[in-house]
Amino acid sequence: MRVLKAAEGVILDLAFSPDGNAIAAAVEFQGVFLWNLGSHTPSPIRLANGTGSYQGGLQFSRNGRTVCWVADGARREFDRDGKTTSERSFVVTRLTIGVTQSQDGNRVASQHGFPDFCLTGWRAGDNDSDDEWIRTWNISTADVAVERPTFSPDGRLFAMLARSAVGDRWSSNPRRVEVRDGATSALLGTGDYPYSIDEPLQFSPDGQQLVGFNDMTLLVWPVPAPGPLGTPKLIRNDTRKQFTALAYHPSGRQLYAASNDEAVHVFDTTHWERVRRFSWGMGRLKSVAISPDGTLAGAGGDRGDVVIWDVDG
Repeated sequence: MRVLKAAEGVILDLAFSPDGNAIAAAVEFQGVFLWNLGSHTPSPIRLANGTGSYQGGLQFSRNGRTVCWVADGARREFDRDGKTTSERSFVVTRLTIGVTQSQDGNRVASQHGFPDFCLTGWRAGDNDSDDEWIRTWNISTADVAVERPTFSPDGRLFAMLARSAVGDRWSSNPRRVEVRDGATSALLGTGDYPYSIDEPLQFSPDGQQLVGFNDMTLLVWPVPAPGPLGTPKLIRNDTRKQFTALAYHPSGRQLYAASNDEAVHVFDTTHWERVRRFSWGMGRLKSVAISPDGTLAGAGGDRGDVVIWDVDG
């Protein structure tokens, strides 16, 4: 176990490089930091300062040479070789308010406000150029409010929370989960979402499960092909503290859940029983990540600390 120090603040997100030799962290109001874990005493490299609001999506490219994240409605990319940062806004007409990318880096969904009011899908071009993105679909959001779209790891599916935006009190309209085709946006299934607060959704590595959390409760939907998702299975935190972040082990057999009870809870994803619990007295934990080979885990707290530890698959 080792503890890394970024900057004083909440660790909003973590991501391991494909080879597990580096980890990146997004720190609230402080920016994005990178550690090379091969050093016995790694010092953080600051990839971006604290200006601009971090909106998620922290990840490495497939070759590990680029670190990506979303801020101010645009995707930012840091080239680890050239030490340069570039930005892509995926503008339709004027205002991009959010960008979501697939884990494989081949698909993007961009959210747009006035005057477009749409959710737009893009795929990477065929000539290996980072500058070529092809628009593949468009969903009008003039009458529907869409929150937090997320792709399955292979980009084949995406899921989002949606609700009608019609009426004077539309913000209290019930939410639903939608699963759609990543290439065409065709609706494949819907499910119940029993809460009024929007939290991130996440697919299992094989795309067969969709999970979310609300307060002290995990929500789990099986993903049919295609068909209704129905009502989610609910799993409560026995400490009655809020869950704050989720990460699947690459095997898909375990889900790691960070919590405000200063612990990471590990659940078996077949029976949804808690099988392990990790705690280091680091304060409330706000992020969690597993290395691609499943041998390392990381968790970030509310004081700017990141703990890295060895795990079993």
